[in-house]
Amino acid sequence: MKRALGRVALVAALACAAEPSRAPMEWASVHPEAIAAWKAANHAPDGVAVDVAARTVRILVEATGLGPADTAEFFAIGPLSDRAYESFFVTVASPAAIADAIERAGVPRGVPPDIAGARLWPCGEKLTLSATPVSTNTPGGSRSCATALSFPDLLVDTAEKEEGAILSAPVVYTGGARDASGAVVAATNIPCAVFALYSHTPSLLQLNGRFDQSTVYGRFRAKKVWPAGSLFELALRWDGRTTVLRRDVELTVPALKEKLTALRADAAAHDLFVRMSFGEGVTVGEAAEIAQALSLVDGKGLKMDGPMPGQFFFRAFLPDSAWRARPGRLFQPFEVHVAADGAKKFVFVEEDWSGEGLDPVLKPKETPFAEWAELPKLIAQTGEKGAKINVLFLFAPKATPVSALTPAVSVLGDRIGTFYVFGE
Repeated sequence: MKRALGRVALVAALACAAEPSRAPMEWASVHPEAIAAWKAANHAPDGVAVDVAARTVRILVEATGLGPADTAEFFAIGPLSDRAYESFFVTVASPAAIADAIERAGVPRGVPPDIAGARLWPCGEKLTLSATPVSTNTPGGSRSCATALSFPDLLVDTAEKEEGAILSAPVVYTGGARDASGAVVAATNIPCAVFALYSHTPSLLQLNGRFDQSTVYGRFRAKKVWPAGSLFELALRWDGRTTVLRRDVELTVPALKEKLTALRADAAAHDLFVRMSFGEGVTVGEAAEIAQALSLVDGKGLKMDGPMPGQFFFRAFLPDSAWRARPGRLFQPFEVHVAADGAKKFVFVEEDWSGEGLDPVLKPKETPFAEWAELPKLIAQTGEKGAKINVLFLFAPKATPVSALTPAVSVLGDRIGTFYVFGE
């Protein structure tokens, strides 16, 4: 049995042993008359009301009946979503109407996280969140006697002791991903997330941190069961303070202290997002040392916000040294080796699974090349075997200027999503 088949068998065995999951389902409103009454009473035909003066948005939502035993991947989804089985609320208004309402209330649109673009942090202004039960038995949906519930009143974070009280922190309005026309992607594309509880590019709202989907799965759960169809007003409020500051910074060794001091001053007064590049003269070895220092403050003093166009993300210089040995890798990325004299070679490591062992036989194929512009063709020649590979390892002497390697980013930016640079 091959290693890959063994993994499939293990997953299948675990799936059989697990509790049955709730099936995906389209949402059908439970109290349509109460919803219509609320819309009329609040002059909100879309199901979302805006108070510009108070910088407040009220969104009519329906509880899905999610309970403490269920995993919540979303706090709120739009009405076209099929993910009610893993969302606490379904909004009556579409994500597009909600985004429009938030921005009409004066909240600036932020920038969503995007793993492929190395934007790992949600960027946007901070909003407070509360939810007030709405009666389904009175005209217009009375809430005058209802008590507003905070985020932690509704959800439980099972990792709060280890990770901190993220549910007590304000949430981030990024505005979510937009298509080429500027339309809200979440309005029409499943899962139609209004507020995902993991880092999800289309989601309008995000928790204020980095939340990998696989890592946080199962972390958030309902504090109690609210009957399916229970109506709530979800209120989002902005205090009007602009906190986000974005900076593009070029780092060089001579100016390093000065630039970092300036960034520290900016971070003291703002939620600082930094796009960084290495300037002329910075070597691979120096870049690794600077990147290590930046990794210690990323998310603490400032937030690294992806690379500058045509440049490496700073974490490209922080690869796991164990990846140098091909047999221990989970898969074989493309490789480029640059010698001290500038000679370059492209390496495609083919994995041959035709033998009897548990691991593939590795067959590296080396091709010397002179110009970086030749790389796209060399990658294309790997054919179907290399079609799914989108990672490139670069090996170069530590004294090599970073600028000597950045052409690889420019020529492969549309084909390669992740670069790692190893100093030799």
